[in-house]
Amino acid sequence: MELSFLLKPLNGEEKRLSNPVEFSCISSVDTPADSMKAVFLLSSPQEWSEKEIKQISIQSDKRLFHGICDRQIVSLDQSGCRLTIWGRSDAAVLLDNEAIPQEYTRVSVQEMFTRHLAPYGFQNELAFTGSLNNYRVAKGVSEWEAFSQFCQRAVKLRPYVDGMKVSFLLGGKGSHIIGNKFPVSSIAKTFRRSEVISQVLIRDELGRYSTKVINEQAQGLEIQRSRCLIPSSQWAQPTVDARLKMEESMQGRARWEIEIAEILDWKLGEEVTVSLPELSFRGNILSKEIGFSQRGEYTRLIVE
Repeated sequence: MELSFLLKPLNGEEKRLSNPVEFSCISSVDTPADSMKAVFLLSSPQEWSEKEIKQISIQSDKRLFHGICDRQIVSLDQSGCRLTIWGRSDAAVLLDNEAIPQEYTRVSVQEMFTRHLAPYGFQNELAFTGSLNNYRVAKGVSEWEAFSQFCQRAVKLRPYVDGMKVSFLLGGKGSHIIGNKFPVSSIAKTFRRSEVISQVLIRDELGRYSTKVINEQAQGLEIQRSRCLIPSSQWAQPTVDARLKMEESMQGRARWEIEIAEILDWKLGEEVTVSLPELSFRGNILSKEIGFSQRGEYTRLIVE
């Protein structure tokens, strides 16, 4: 894959680089921001040791990435001179900025979007609306957490970011079949039992843990792991908070990891069917990493 990197420094004109010796880009439903890393060989360290990169854009036949530079290293050793950059997509601003602690009464999804996401330039493509009579944004919560947690309580849906658009649906709508002709490098299945919460005990006004919320998804797994929840204020929704905590503990419990020896332009949420003589299964893409190194191109998928 031919990639073109447009690097914008704090001072000076945008600079174009190509042919990195190493590249990776990761997208996941667990976070609104994609992350990337690229390594370039340089003839001299002088230019980039004086320039501080603030913005990164990556293009092939279309734009693959646009966002901020988190870190850059210019290094010189016996193997030569290298520029290594790490970045996150534009949605990183929603994770890096802390929401103002406050308490809302009778607030809707649209109002929360206007207050927490719209000021950063994001577009509202949310197909559903809902509201809560009471909602509290605690100290230390990011703008994204404040909005995402509200949506999960108000409409029972998680929001996702695609570029600068926010919706309740993942962008991928296609389906793919991995058969014998695919250059599959490896397939592995992971069962993760160490994080699953089987029940949450909620403390009442008298200090007793009198309310028990059971994780129905964990029934039959023979896992016994309890957590205790102290409601933070009269604004709290302890039963909803308990269920969200248990749902999060179930994420990634049983998943397939597939590595393919080429770069695939597949989207999060798309369906993947594996049909091989040795095994077959079906799931949706929850995480994707594309890249290349000295070993060649690759795509790594997490399917659940």
